[in-house]
Amino acid sequence: MGTPRMMVIMLGAAGVIVAAVAALALDSWAVLVAVLVVHFAVSGAVIAYSLKKAAQDEGKPDPLTEARVEEEQAART
Repeated sequence: MGTPRMMVIMLGAAGVIVAAVAALALDSWAVLVAVLVVHFAVSGAVIAYSLKKAAQDEGKPDPLTEARVEEEQAART
């Protein structure tokens, strides 16, 4: 995710929190339930996205990591 997209997501999350606090202050249980449903849906989407990105193989490691791995393999033999 780029920085602008992350900023929009963080502002949206802050909006959900403000809506939940407002719903509690106004004794509006229907709005509170709706905000909680949105919260759980978005949390599930973020967790699923994170797990998907963590499982991706990015290919070849950077040169420093590759050199360290080669040194460790040479030290074992």
